[in-house]
Amino acid sequence: MPGGASILIVEDDINVREEIGDVLAEEGHTLSVARNGEEALATLEFLPRPSLILLDIWMPVMDGLTFLRKLQEREDRSDFEVVVMSAVVGPDWFVDAPGVTKALKKPFVVSDIVSVSAEFAARRSWLRPAPL
Repeated sequence: MPGGASILIVEDDINVREEIGDVLAEEGHTLSVARNGEEALATLEFLPRPSLILLDIWMPVMDGLTFLRKLQEREDRSDFEVVVMSAVVGPDWFVDAPGVTKALKKPFVVSDIVSVSAEFAARRSWLRPAPL
C-alpha cells in the first residue's frame, strides 16, 4: 500500500504486539515496537515524522500515562498522534487527553486498528516527503 503510515506499537504483551504488528505490516505500514513507555521515548528519536503511536496504558517500567505526560513536554509533540489501548480504562476517559486522537477498549477487533492506521495514513500523508 503506497502511503503507509509510520507506526510505533507500545505494548508489553508480546502476543498483542505481534498480532497488531503482523496485521499492520501486511497493510504496508512501517513499524517500530517498544515494550514500555521508556523504550518508546527512546524510539521517538528515530521515527519518521509524522508517526502514529498505538499506546497501551498498563505497562512495567513506564506506563502509558507517564509516557503521555513526557510526550507533551516535547517540542515535536505535534509530529505524533496517539491511539490509547486499554483493558482497564474506557475510551471516554481519554476524550480530552492532549495528543490522543482515539481510545480503544481491549479486547478490540484488529480491524479497528487497521481502520485507525489507514485513516492516519490518509490524513497525514501530505506531510511526508515525496519519494525520490
